[in-house]
Amino acid sequence: MKPAKALSLVIAVLIAQFSYAQEAVSMSLAQAQQYALEHGFAVTNARLDAAKAEREVKETLSIGLPQVTGSIDYNNYIDIPVQVAPADAFGFPDYLNQFLFDVSNETGVALNAPEPDPDAISEFQFGTPQTITAGIQATQIVFDGSYFVGIQASRAYADAMRNGIEKSEVETKEAVASAYHTVLVAQENSRILSESLGLLKDTFEETQALYENGFAEEMDVDQLRLNLADLESRIKYADQQAEVALDMLKFQIGMDLAADLTLTDNVESLTGDTGASMLSTPFNIENNPDFKMQRSYVNLAELGVKNEKARALPSIGAFYSYQRNAQRDEFNFLDFDQKWYPIQLWGVQMTVPIFGSTQGYQRIEKAKVDLARAEEALFQVEQGAKLEFTSARIDFDNSLEQREIQKQNLELAEKIFNKTQIKYNEGVASSFELSQSQSQLLTTQGNYINATLQLLNARARLNKALNNF
Repeated sequence: MKPAKALSLVIAVLIAQFSYAQEAVSMSLAQAQQYALEHGFAVTNARLDAAKAEREVKETLSIGLPQVTGSIDYNNYIDIPVQVAPADAFGFPDYLNQFLFDVSNETGVALNAPEPDPDAISEFQFGTPQTITAGIQATQIVFDGSYFVGIQASRAYADAMRNGIEKSEVETKEAVASAYHTVLVAQENSRILSESLGLLKDTFEETQALYENGFAEEMDVDQLRLNLADLESRIKYADQQAEVALDMLKFQIGMDLAADLTLTDNVESLTGDTGASMLSTPFNIENNPDFKMQRSYVNLAELGVKNEKARALPSIGAFYSYQRNAQRDEFNFLDFDQKWYPIQLWGVQMTVPIFGSTQGYQRIEKAKVDLARAEEALFQVEQGAKLEFTSARIDFDNSLEQREIQKQNLELAEKIFNKTQIKYNEGVASSFELSQSQSQLLTTQGNYINATLQLLNARARLNKALNNF
C-alpha cells in the first residue's frame, strides 16, 4: 500500500471513530436497562458462566460414550537384555535321554557325559534390537452409578447458572435504575438552582442600581453578592455531580464513556405513578431469583448424597484392543512385506467395593451435612426475601409520603421567598431577611431533591423484591 493511501485510511478510521464517539444516543429508563442486559459486564459474565455450564453438561455426557485411543511405541535396544540360567537348565528332553540310555544298554557303550559344573551358567538374548507396536483401544462404560448421578448434577448446575443470569439481570436493572435516578435528580437539582440564580441576579442588579443612586446600603449589595457567589458555587458542584452520575450510568450499562447520552425520562414522568398498584402487589417467593438459585444448590446437595451412595454400587466397563507388533534387526518398518504380528482381545471388567473401612459411610454423612446446610440456607433466603419485601414496601410507602411533604414544604418556602423578595424590593424587608429566606428555600429544595431520589430508589428496590422490572 502506498504511504498516501495508508495515511488516508488511518485518517478515515479516526474520523469514523470520532463520529461514533460523538453520536448522540437518547434512552429512557427501560431502554437503558435493556441496553445493560445486552452490554453490561455482570450480565455478560453470568451468560458466559451459563454457557460454560452447558458445555460441562455435554462434557459429562460424552464420558459415557465410547472412548477410542490410539498408540504407537517404538523401542531401539542398544543392548538387548541378557537372561542367565544354569548351564544344564535346558538339558535334553526326557525322550531323548531315554533314547540315549537305551542305545547305551544295547551297544554296551557307556555314556561318558561329564559331570555338570554347578557354577557354570548360560547367557541368552531374546528378541531383536528394534521393535514397534501400533494399536487402537476402545472403552465403554456399561454401568456406573456415579456417572449417571454426575449427569444429573451437571444439569442441576447448569440450571443454577441460568438462574444466576436472572439474578444478575434483576440486580443490573436495579443498579441501572439507581444510576438513572441519580442523573435525573442531579440534573433537576442543577435546574432548580439555576432558576434561583436567575432570580437572585435580578435582585442583585436592582439592589446595585439602587445603591448607585443612593437608595440602598452597601451592606445589602455585599450580602447579595455573597449569596450570589455561594449559589454559583453550588450550581457548579451540581453540574459536576450530574456529569459524574451520567458517566457512572454509562459505565453501569456498558456504554463507552465518550458517547453522548441523553436521558428522555424525567423526574415527573417517573414519579407520576402514585404507587398504589405496587403497594397492593402480593409477594411470590417463586419469583425471587435468589430463592431459585439456592433451591438449585439444594438439588446439587441432594445429588451429592446420592453420588456418595452410588459409590457402593459395582461399576462395569468393557474394552476392545487391537495391536500389531513388528520386530526387526534394522529400521525397515515401512517395508510392509515384512511380518507384523497381531494382538487382539476384548473383555469386561467389573469393580465391586467390598470393604473400605468407614470411609464410604463418613462421605455419605458429610454429604448429608452439606445438604442440611443448603436446606437451612434455602430457608434463610426465603425468610430474608420476605423480610426484604416487607421492608421495601414500607420504605416505598414512607418515601411517597415524605416526598409529598417535601413538595408542600418547597411550595411554602418558595411562597415565603417570593413575599420576602417583594418586601425587600419595597424596602420593607432587610437583606438579612431576604438572605435567610433564600437559604431556607435552598435547604428545602435540597430536601425535596433527596426525597425524590429516595422515592425513585425505593420504587426500584420494591420492583427488585417483586422481580417486577
